[in-house]
Amino acid sequence: MRPEDLTGPELRLWEAFATGDEVDLRPDNAADGGSVADGAGWGPERTVRASVIRSLVLGGAEGVRGETATLHLTGARISGRLRLLFAEARCVLWLEGCWFDEAPQLYGARLRVTSFMDSYLPGLGAHTSTVDGHLDLMNSRIRGKVGLHDARIGGSLLLQGAHLSNPGGLALDGARLEVASGIVGTEGFRAEGELRLHEARFLSEGLHLEGATLHHPEGEALSAAGIQVASGIDCSGGFRAEGAVILTGAVVGGRVSFEGATLARPGGHALACHHLQASELTLRPARVEGGIDLRHAAIGIFRLDGGRHHGPPLQLDGLVYRSLEPHLPVRERLAELSRDPDGYRPQPYQQLAAVYQAVGHDHDARTVLLARQRHRRTTLPWHARLWGYVQDATVGYGYVPARAAVWLMALLAAGGTIFAGHRPTPQGDAPHPDFNPVVYSLDLLLPVVDFGQERAFQPTAPTQWIAWVLIGAGWLLATALAAGITRVLSRQ
Repeated sequence: MRPEDLTGPELRLWEAFATGDEVDLRPDNAADGGSVADGAGWGPERTVRASVIRSLVLGGAEGVRGETATLHLTGARISGRLRLLFAEARCVLWLEGCWFDEAPQLYGARLRVTSFMDSYLPGLGAHTSTVDGHLDLMNSRIRGKVGLHDARIGGSLLLQGAHLSNPGGLALDGARLEVASGIVGTEGFRAEGELRLHEARFLSEGLHLEGATLHHPEGEALSAAGIQVASGIDCSGGFRAEGAVILTGAVVGGRVSFEGATLARPGGHALACHHLQASELTLRPARVEGGIDLRHAAIGIFRLDGGRHHGPPLQLDGLVYRSLEPHLPVRERLAELSRDPDGYRPQPYQQLAAVYQAVGHDHDARTVLLARQRHRRTTLPWHARLWGYVQDATVGYGYVPARAAVWLMALLAAGGTIFAGHRPTPQGDAPHPDFNPVVYSLDLLLPVVDFGQERAFQPTAPTQWIAWVLIGAGWLLATALAAGITRVLSRQ
């Protein structure tokens, strides 16, 4: 391209390129030179052809020795389509506050630091591209898909204050994207459409979406199945997702946080984290509409505010964690298990009991295991439920053995009182021991112990049925106690 073929603004850009000076086409270089949203109406004095930019980026102008060649253009309307398909950029590309008539096509390109900060774009196609530095979209307005699948970014993807809009479709396609320093979507970042990060890799920093708003109510607002993050995923600080948040199979080296977040997917999963692996998970959302799926996730420290019987559905089968915070009364933690829409599952109870036992709260652990048996009882046929009620009432399924002693003492006191007033008669003429109503009642209650009283004395007619009741109760207590102890020991 020859200088004589250039317009005035293009010639300024051509001449400034060699030294990396900024070319500002805003009126009088004023910072308030009009909103970029009005860029479609900017005239020739603010228009630069995309072909001129392409020529400069590909080395069409000579640089100055000792200077870094930089294309730095501010406040311009970019006419035509910027096409850098499979090209290799020779300079930094910095387009700030610009209006693009057509979506740039950067497919397969190798770029240096690239910025579209504060700009308007009708889309951005950068699939399979490589950026040796940051890709800066801060405060940009993009009305169309941002395509970054299989791209490689050597720095960060900067989305602070950006607004991506592709309602009903993909706002950002970052499937298999590799980012060295993470994605920063804070300071009012908003996406209308799906934010897709399937199998993306974050090599050092994490995914920061504090205070972001994701809007895709008919589908998945954040779809990050299989994502690998060296640091963490932060969806706190007023984060709002209208649509499902999917972290299925994600592997996160640090913390995943939904502190104070709003998650809304009525009728479906608001948050799907099954098979998630993370060192920490903070699940303290401000509001949830929809279910939460944590099945088969593996968490180090699990921070969960609970105690609500009417909170969102929680699927917990297979979830494992080393620590559960904060420490709440065991009844409140049991309320969380009752919210599983899949009904009775033994593993969540066993996991919660194991955590209580690990910190020395053995009584709470037994309470959880007792609740597990009671919940299981609801799934059994009537005759098994009946036997379950007996075991629960007598020995607490073996987790409250002291209850058997209470029953024994109560029956012993009742029997002793009754037989003290209605003494049994001696059997036969053989010598017999002195009658003791308490020992006699104990002899009736204990099926495998013989104190000689039961053989020596025969209850009279009015008390015969009392003796039968004590014998039956003794066998019932012994059988329930044996079944409960066997169950407890089998779980050890």
